[in-house]
Amino acid sequence: MIEDKTQTYYNQNHKELIKRYNSATLTPLHRLFNQHIQKSDKVIEIGFGSGRDLKYIQALGAECWGIDSTQGFVDTLAKESYFKKRLFCAKLPILDLELEVKFDVIVCIAVIMHLTKEEIRVWAEDVKNYLAIGGKIILSYSITPREDDERFFEDLRDGVVQDIFLDARFRLVDEVCSEDVLNREIKWRSEIYEL
Repeated sequence: MIEDKTQTYYNQNHKELIKRYNSATLTPLHRLFNQHIQKSDKVIEIGFGSGRDLKYIQALGAECWGIDSTQGFVDTLAKESYFKKRLFCAKLPILDLELEVKFDVIVCIAVIMHLTKEEIRVWAEDVKNYLAIGGKIILSYSITPREDDERFFEDLRDGVVQDIFLDARFRLVDEVCSEDVLNREIKWRSEIYEL
């Protein structure tokens, strides 16, 4: 579960963060979405924040849902009629959602670095409850240590996430490293896993 100081940060700053996130150029991520999300896919984004990526994925023709632990993000995106009944406020690692839908793709951008390694392990098992057979997970997380930040950041360098997902019997199908789209001195790693 996201540590209290991290959740507090997002609760207090969600309005400013929506503006910041929506200003980012996301060409590298959008390339991955274009490559790994099909028009008829059922997709859920965990940690959708401003809704920027979820709206992009919906524009690709996918059927979309979203989860975020910050009620302000949920309330803001719920103002758009398409998403009104497709959003949930829930926290990782155990989502505990009653959904009849199995998803073809689960997207989780800039979230798991706020979890401990053990919480990521728990989530890698729990997420299978929501993923269709042959479904994919698209992850993106920072690998640059951030010690002077109000939020909690786990050190996810050295293949930590890959080891966890491979141990959970996922198969790595794609991986990309990239620079920060908000021009910070941060490196990002994106990985696509298949069940």
